[in-house]
Amino acid sequence: MTRTKTTSAAALLVSAALLLAGCGGQADDTAASGDAGASSSSPSASAPSSAPQSTASASDVAPATGELITGTGYSFSVPEGWTIPEQQIPGTEQLDVFVADLSDPNAAFADNVNVVVGPDGQVVTPESIEAEGVEQLKAQTGAADVAVGSRTVIAGTESAHITATVTEQGATYNVDQFYPTTDDRTYVVTFSFNTDVSDADRAAVYESVLASWAWA
Repeated sequence: MTRTKTTSAAALLVSAALLLAGCGGQADDTAASGDAGASSSSPSASAPSSAPQSTASASDVAPATGELITGTGYSFSVPEGWTIPEQQIPGTEQLDVFVADLSDPNAAFADNVNVVVGPDGQVVTPESIEAEGVEQLKAQTGAADVAVGSRTVIAGTESAHITATVTEQGATYNVDQFYPTTDDRTYVVTFSFNTDVSDADRAAVYESVLASWAWA
């Protein structure tokens, strides 16, 4: 049995809370339970927007060459050594997909990616996430250093990119979060990395994974 730490409840909370934030929802017990099905409303016209000017395309990067992961309505590949843990990680029960880097069983923290499937019929725009997501994510999860990154194009649609630092159960890790969207829903893809992973190495992982994203 691996004793590697991975994100659990906090990763789910970050995902659910940010989806609520992007829709103008309020923090309540549904966010903590991972239920992102709050009613949506238009973002406040007075909310500040820190949207970056540049947009990168995941298709410009070589896709990951590891295991192919299939979720609800989508698939993606992960780096070599990443896989779905044999035993379910506590707190991840309501995630659609949870994949971790298990290549080093002695690692204190396993880098990982999880996906939350948004409610049917609820599409969250990058503008909404960037305008409201940062402050609401801070308030709802206690995440630190929350910031808006450059947008990226995932499977043909533009996605916001939010970064943050999360601490739970004695582990501190960095988060990169993206929002691939179809015609009828938004997905929340959260990458969590050990704090000693450089920005460049984080980008190499999430860019390669997002480059492989495909709709089923």
